[in-house]
Amino acid sequence: MAKPAEWTFLVYMAGDNNLSGAGDTDLAEMRQVGSSGHLNVVVQFDNAGDNGTRRIHVGHHGGHEKVVQLAETDSGSPEVLVDFVRWAHKAYPAKRYALVLWNHGGGWEPAEIERIARASRSPGFSVREAPLRAASKLRRAFFRHTLERILATSADERAILSDDGSGHSLDTVELGKALEEIVGLLGQPIDLLGMDACLMANLEVAFQAAPCAKVLVASEETEPADGWPYGTVLDLLAEDPLLPPAELGGRIVEHYLRSYAGNAEAGDVTQAAFDLSKIDQLVTPFDALAQALLVEMPGAANTLWSAHRHSASFWDGTLRDLGQLAGGLEAKGSAAVAGAARDLLAALEPGPGRAILAAGGQGKKVDSCRGVSIYLPSEAAISPYYGDLELAKRTQWPRLLEAYARA
Repeated sequence: MAKPAEWTFLVYMAGDNNLSGAGDTDLAEMRQVGSSGHLNVVVQFDNAGDNGTRRIHVGHHGGHEKVVQLAETDSGSPEVLVDFVRWAHKAYPAKRYALVLWNHGGGWEPAEIERIARASRSPGFSVREAPLRAASKLRRAFFRHTLERILATSADERAILSDDGSGHSLDTVELGKALEEIVGLLGQPIDLLGMDACLMANLEVAFQAAPCAKVLVASEETEPADGWPYGTVLDLLAEDPLLPPAELGGRIVEHYLRSYAGNAEAGDVTQAAFDLSKIDQLVTPFDALAQALLVEMPGAANTLWSAHRHSASFWDGTLRDLGQLAGGLEAKGSAAVAGAARDLLAALEPGPGRAILAAGGQGKKVDSCRGVSIYLPSEAAISPYYGDLELAKRTQWPRLLEAYARA
C-alpha cells in the first residue's frame, strides 16, 4: 500500500445526464491544482455518451494523470458509490478524507423514467406519466433505488410522492446507509462530506450523516450550474495540507459565495458548513420548539402558519429556512413558543466550535437565511417515508406536522 497522503479528496460525479458538460468544466478546474505527495484528488466520472465511467487520479494540468476505464456504471446506485470509495481508499490512502457528491441537476429524462418504471413493473404507469415525473422533483433523485421505490407504489400514492420520500434531492435514508458502509471500510469517519448538489443543507440530512462525517458542506438553495469552485477549494489543501476539516469547511463556504459575488445570472446562492459532532446543539432546541408548538395545537396553528409563509421556501414549498421560521415564531408565539424559538435562534448562530461553522446567502430571498432548512410542506401531503429518517425518530417534528395538517 502507498504511503498515506495528508488528504484524499474524492469527487463522485454522477454526470450521466444533461450536466455532463458541467462535469468536464469542473474536472478542468480540479486539474488547475491536481494531486501531490500530500494531496490525492480522485474522481469517478460517469458522463453522458459512450465513454463509460472513468476513475481519475487528477494530475496538475492533466500531467502524470492515472485513468482507470470502467464499463458503464449506474451512478445512481449506492453500491457503485461505495465501490468507488473502497477502490480509492486502497489505491490512494490518506490520513483524512473528503467525499463530495456531485449531481447538479436533472438527469432523469422521460424515456429513462419509463424504462425504470417498466423494469420495476410500476402499477398503473402510463406513457403520459413519464414527462410529468421528469419535470418533477424525481428528475433529481440521486440514487436510482429512490426512483424505483416510488415508481413501484400505486398510481394514487405516486400522485403525492413528487419528492424522493423526504422532500430532499437525494434519498436521505439510502445516503445514511451508504455512508455507514464507507466509514466501515475507511475505518474512520469521513472528515468532510460535501454536497455539490442542490438543497442538501437540511437538518434531516445533517442528522442522518452525523454519525459518519465530521463536517458537512451543503446548500439550502438550488446550486448554480457551475457548482463548487474546485480550483480554489483544492488550493486550500495544496497550500496547507494540515488544514483541519472544520476550518476547511468554513473556507469552502467563503470561497463558494465569493465565486458568485456580483453574478446576477447565478440567482440566489447559499452555502453552509456544519460541525456534525455538535449537531445536537441544533436538534435539542429544535425538538423543544416542536414540543412547545405541539402542546398548544391546534391553537398554535395560525401562529405557525404566519411564520411558515413568511420564511424562505425551497423545493416547491416542501422545505423552509429554519432560522426565519424560528424568527417568526419568536415574534408572534406564546411565551413558551417564543422562548423555545429564541433558544433555537441562538443555536443557529454560526462560528468556530458551533454546530454551524459558517453560513451565508446572496440574493434577496436568502440573504437573511441561517444556512439550514427543515421539511415543512405547504400543500403537499406529508411524505409517508418521512418517519424513516433518524431526525423524525428522534424528535417530535413528525407529530407536529401531523397536528398542523389536521388543524
